Amino acid sequence: MARAYFNETQRFRQVWILLIVLFTVGGWGYAVFSSITAEQETDKAGSDLTMILLSVIPLALILLLLKLKLVTRVRNDGIYFRFSPFHRKEKHIRPDEINTFEVRKYKPISEYGGWGIRVRGGKRGIAYNVSGNMGLQLYLKSGKKTLIGTQKPVELQKAMEAMITVDG
Repeated sequence: MARAYFNETQRFRQVWILLIVLFTVGGWGYAVFSSITAEQETDKAGSDLTMILLSVIPLALILLLLKLKLVTRVRNDGIYFRFSPFHRKEKHIRPDEINTFEVRKYKPISEYGGWGIRVRGGKRGIAYNVSGNMGLQLYLKSGKKTLIGTQKPVELQKAMEAMITVDG
């Protein structure tokens, strides 16, 4: 049985994201209320259908935002991570695939273009992050680079050291 060294689940719960959600729902609610109370002799059925269709997009985005999460686990047999709902299965990186690693401070916007699943080509590699500016940078033997964001950098560093020591 694989020994667990580290577990972390992160969600998009930053205040600025919640404000965007609040303003989106408020704007949508105002538009629906205005449409219902308007006393115009226009095609009411057409405007109702338009309102329903326009409401699907923000509600779907809000639902997606609430479902997003990054789960990271470090065990003696490797690193497991899943950015759901985009990854159906956990991704697994074995210790023997890792050339080196570091837990480092990074610049989410200038280095990767923001948060989420971010692909920046060969120089930066791919990043999986939810918030903050700390992450586990993996330099793989294949030449690929992967960054996994964390809110627990000290614990992740210790877990990686324990995993590499057991494997090496």
